[in-house]
Amino acid sequence: MTDSKSLSLAVVGHTNTGKTSLLRTLLRDGGFGEVADASATTRHVERAAVCDGGGTLLYLYDTPGLEDAGGVLDWLEANTSPREDGVDRLQAFLASPAAAGEFGQEAKVLRQLLQSDSALYVIDAREPVLNKYKDELTVLSWCAKPVMPVFNFVGGQDLSAWTTMLARRNLHVYSGFDTVAFDFEGEIRLWDNLATMLPERTVLDRLIAMRRREWHQLDGEAKRE
Repeated sequence: MTDSKSLSLAVVGHTNTGKTSLLRTLLRDGGFGEVADASATTRHVERAAVCDGGGTLLYLYDTPGLEDAGGVLDWLEANTSPREDGVDRLQAFLASPAAAGEFGQEAKVLRQLLQSDSALYVIDAREPVLNKYKDELTVLSWCAKPVMPVFNFVGGQDLSAWTTMLARRNLHVYSGFDTVAFDFEGEIRLWDNLATMLPERTVLDRLIAMRRREWHQLDGEAKRE
């Protein structure tokens, strides 16, 4: 963890799945990061904090889009032993020239996840289940950190193929959170589901309580108008 009273959370996923838009919603900050209908809009890791009266609850990290996880897997297969732990294989990759060159974006994502407590893996629910997404989840799993899939653009989408694929990778906890149509209870479920994956949930319970106070205040103000 970044400090004894905060969680560090990496927001990861393929290019153009809505990572930055999700962060803007969770941060209540429409100006965070850069959003565009183009690949690789986020080139560097960007950090933002969520605070309450008692200090910082969360550090959220917006990461570059994963574009060639399959290439990283090919590199790992050619240059590391399958008998090694995944973390050790990733460390060998991160120390290699390939991590500073052709796989620079993937290296930034993996470094951040290795330094974080957990990750949200953002999925565009409109997309079919493709091998590139399976490769991304394989590489991320080797970081040995809890990863929770978050479906974006969920309206009217059939998630059964996705949830079957996730279950085969022992990813049984996930959330749906549409950044286009904000759903307060959907956000609360996201934090609550993530808390079930962590050894200690006090920070997320504080965050949930803070968001509920804010929501009740806004609701009360709206009714008085």
